[in-house]
This record gives sequence, structure tokens and C-alpha cells, in this order.
Amino acid sequence: MEEKEIFLLAKDISFKYLEKNKRYVLKDVSLEVEKGKIVVILGSSGCGKSTFASVCTGLYPSNGGKLFSGTIEIEGKDLKNISLGERTKLLTMMFQNPDLQFCMDTLRKELIFCLENIGTPKESMDEIIEEFSKRFNIKHLLDQKLHSLSGGEKQKAALCCLMLINSKGIFLDEPFANVDEAGAKELISMLKQQNKEKKTTIIVIDHRLDYWLQTADEFIILGEEGKVKARGITRENMQNFKGIFKEEGLPYEKPLSEEIAIDFMQNAVGKESALIFKEVFIKRGKSNEYLLKAASGTFPRGGITAILGPSGSGKTTLFSACLKEKPYAGSIMVNERDLKKIKNKELYKIIGTVFQNPGNQFISTEVLKELEESLRIWRPELREKERREEGEDLLDNYGLKKYSRYSPYMLSQGQQRRLAVLSILAGNQEILLLDEPTYGQDNRSIEAIMGQIKELVKERNLTVIFTTHHTALALKYADKIYEIKGEKLRLWER
Repeated sequence: MEEKEIFLLAKDISFKYLEKNKRYVLKDVSLEVEKGKIVVILGSSGCGKSTFASVCTGLYPSNGGKLFSGTIEIEGKDLKNISLGERTKLLTMMFQNPDLQFCMDTLRKELIFCLENIGTPKESMDEIIEEFSKRFNIKHLLDQKLHSLSGGEKQKAALCCLMLINSKGIFLDEPFANVDEAGAKELISMLKQQNKEKKTTIIVIDHRLDYWLQTADEFIILGEEGKVKARGITRENMQNFKGIFKEEGLPYEKPLSEEIAIDFMQNAVGKESALIFKEVFIKRGKSNEYLLKAASGTFPRGGITAILGPSGSGKTTLFSACLKEKPYAGSIMVNERDLKKIKNKELYKIIGTVFQNPGNQFISTEVLKELEESLRIWRPELREKERREEGEDLLDNYGLKKYSRYSPYMLSQGQQRRLAVLSILAGNQEILLLDEPTYGQDNRSIEAIMGQIKELVKERNLTVIFTTHHTALALKYADKIYEIKGEKLRLWER
């Protein structure tokens, strides 16, 4: 029997972000990954998946936290003895938030920066970038400002940078955050090609099991504190592990039930509109290219509306226009008033939002304080003790109470999204704009978030508009669905 080659070996890893914390993020975690395989790591939100990736790639404890015990080996070499330059050639990482990945302002400059880091001769760079950009269909992105790209385009750009470096292994943390299904399939195709041609070891953290069923060599489930609960899971034997999937709140084959709500498109009928778009034009960045042309739509008060559309189609930009952060032509009416005539201070009391990258909106140093501050701003009638008690109850309902004294930035991105949703729900705004509110969540968290939203819609007559790439999510929870297609808002009808 041929002996298998081990690419990554983690032994007895115990890690905390703060030494004084009682709780370990990772406790006695051991895991090995075979060379040249595509492995997908699953686990409930907050179980330590992202932290494990950061420890394995050397980001922690070098940049924060404390490793209490354990060792990491890459191709048999102790990580502590591998220089940063050599480490880059062995194992690189793609973050959940691609904005954290970039050092330069355009993709072309970023690719040049990557090539410089691996010692590529300057005279060869242009030819390499030209050939690489054609191969992976990114030529049209090369000279655009990275900040102007959609979330999906940024994910693709970040992945291309890693593949250009051509390290022996890639660790990908939720690589399809903010990517539509077609974009996810394209990225998987790129990864499969890299794995096949270069024998690159690919380790993926993801909640979307369905994306990987045809591709992964193995699925691994992590439980609390990062401990391995099950491994050796494949498409063929997955049925044997159904109980563990359910126990950990993970999707089994389908990320959400495909059952279509019977009352879909019925709850919105006859309701007045809280938000109206009429012949709206919005440009992409500073270019003359339009994301939306003569787009019109109505969003019912006391209802939930979903907006679907491929990456880069303008979903997030649409929200920016509603907040007067993006110029537009045409008419946007809020509560029958022209948006352009509403002062910003008043507007923010009417409309609340959760960003695509929730870390961009936190204002406090502790999770509980973040909620208390939201309650102080939006519900000034509450006394300090009442704010604390209500904040603790909200955190408990969303499975975040044990992190109440943590910094929001020490949470996983899935947990950060939950906190951001909670913070905005604590306010009394009439209209909520939620940009991909459930990405990176396990099934339990999705049901908790969307269930809470539905309850508040009924109680407060809230208007909720959320973007998603997840059609089943829209079908299950939305009263009305639009899709951005052909630069228009297209209403789904049955």
C-alpha cells in the first residue's frame, strides 16, 4: 500500500485571542491534510474554522493571540522555522473579506506586487500578466480600481493573485462570500484546474456544501473549539454522517430547503410602498457604463423584498444610492418623499443598513457594548440597566452571549454578520437594507436571523430589503422578489 504524503499537519493546537479569556478558540486540535487533495472544512459559525486557518498559515500568533500548545508542519517542516518568503511558496491564504487581501489600488499593480514578492524578473512581468489574465478571464478587471469592484469581482481578483504566486497549497476562507452561483462555479473551475495542473493542495472553509459535492476529495466537520468531529466524508458515504450534519446545524446536501413558500408574492399585494424607484440610472464607479438603466420598482411597507442578481450587477450600489452615497438620475421616493430632499441626519433615522462586510460598521470595543450603543442611540428611553439586559437577551437568542466581552473583530465573519444584524434590529428605523445578511451562517443561524426579521416585520410594520445570491433563501422568506437583469429590476412572478 502506497504511503500517503502529508502536506499540512497540525498537532494539539490550543489558541486564545486574549490570554485572560477563559474560553479557548481552539483546544487540542489535531488535523492532517494529504498532499494534492481538495479538502472542505465545515462547522457551525464560530467553531474556530477561520482561526485554525490563520494559525496554520502563520498569521496567528504572529499578528495576535497566543498559541498555548501545539505545532504546525507544512511538508514536514515546522512552521516556526520557515521564513516568511519560503512560507509564501508553500501555503497562502484567501481571507473572507477580500478587501484585507490587497495592498495596491488596481489588480494589475497587485499582480505586479505578487510577482515582485516571488522574485520574478521585471522584464517578464507584463507577458506573464497578459497570459494569466487571458487564462482566467480577468483582463477587463486589470486596470479598474479595486475598491470599485463588486464583492464577487474582488473575490475573483484575490484568488487570481494567490494562483499567480503558485504556492504549493492554498487555504480559502469562505471563498464565495458575495459571489453568485455562476461566479462560484467559475472559481471552482479555476481551482480544479490549478489542482490538476499544479497538484496544488486546496483547503477550503465553506458552508455551501452543495458547491463542492462534485469536486472535493474529502469533507471534514469541526465542532466546538475546532475539534474534529468527523472526517473521511465523501459524496458517496455522506448519508452515514447525516446525524452529525444535523447536530452541528450544517446543511446536508442542500443549504436550505427548496420548498417554496405557498404565500410567496401574496403578502405584498395591496400594501403601500415605503420605497419607490422610478426610471433610476446609476453608473458603475466613475465610468460611463451603467449598472442600472431606467430601473423601476416598489418595495411594500411591512413586507420583505429580496433582490437577486449576479456579482457586479449593482445590488450593493442600489443600497448606496438609497443612502445618498451614490449619485443617481431619476426618482427615489422614501415614504412618498423625494430622497434628494431628505437630510442625511433624518434619513438615517428612517433607513438602517447592514454592510456586505460587517466589520466596517462596528463602533465599540466589545460585543455587548456594540448592542448597548445601538440601543442608546435608537431607544434613548431605556435606562442603562435595561439596555444591558436587553442586549444580553438579544445576544443569547443569537448564540453570541458567551462572546459579550470579546471585541467584535475577534468574531468570525459569520458571527460579525449576526452582530451587525442585531445592532440594526435594535434600532427603530422603518426601512432596513440588509446586504447578504446570512452568508457564512450555518442553518441554525440563518433560521434565527430570518425568523427574527419576520417577527419584527409583523410587530413594527418594518420594510426589509435584502440582497442575496441564494435563490432558495429568497423563495423561503421574501414576500416579493426582484432580480437585477439587463440593467433593470425585473419582478419575479408566478
